Amino acid sequence: MNAFRKLRLWLGWCPNATQVKHKYIQAVDLAHLSLKPHDRPNVENFHSKNIMFSANTFLFTFSFVISLNLILALARNLDYVILIPILVGIYSLLYLLAAKTFKAHISIDENGVHLRYFELRDVVLNHRDIKSITIKKVVNPPIVLIAIAVLIIVALLAVSVMSGEWKLIISVAPLLPWYLLAKHKQNKDYHNLNTQLYIQHEDKNRRKRWYELTSTSYYSIITDEMTASGIQAAIEHYRGAN
Repeated sequence: MNAFRKLRLWLGWCPNATQVKHKYIQAVDLAHLSLKPHDRPNVENFHSKNIMFSANTFLFTFSFVISLNLILALARNLDYVILIPILVGIYSLLYLLAAKTFKAHISIDENGVHLRYFELRDVVLNHRDIKSITIKKVVNPPIVLIAIAVLIIVALLAVSVMSGEWKLIISVAPLLPWYLLAKHKQNKDYHNLNTQLYIQHEDKNRRKRWYELTSTSYYSIITDEMTASGIQAAIEHYRGAN
């Protein structure tokens, strides 16, 4: 009897264990565990704020040129009582456009490519509708063109001073500190914006705009080289997963 008891103990039998306790013991069959990956890819979502959209830059430049011409046309013919509220409205609009432009960012997950504040709105690109991704180096404008633009502005201010048009100078003067602040923020928050990435996207359900010939759109993103490579890799991953 003692030999039988010792044999049962050696095989793992516990004399204090009851049948009720045995009901809660579950065996794990390691030989039949599934080695297949889950349907959801184990990839972290991509997110970056070190981007600028070419469409936003064009929109802001267009608004700036229109506003400047409007200021030059109104400053000579209106009194300060009417001119000042108009200037406040114009400068407030430019400030809002710049603020939205600086808040632009991109995020990529399994649901698509999310472009925040692209043309002042949120755009979602489906991975299955993305046809191609192209990366190019940004070609900065020659220093000669920048110097010519600065000389033109200085010449206009000099002519205005000589002509005694102080109302015109006062109306345009706030643009200089505002431009310097915007330039300082750009240099502080962004770095190495030397790469341009084009996303070719085709959505047959999207309504074409009046100037578009096809339903294919090109979304241009200006960023640094590392971020551009990350965007391309994330999009290609999810395109392959789909």
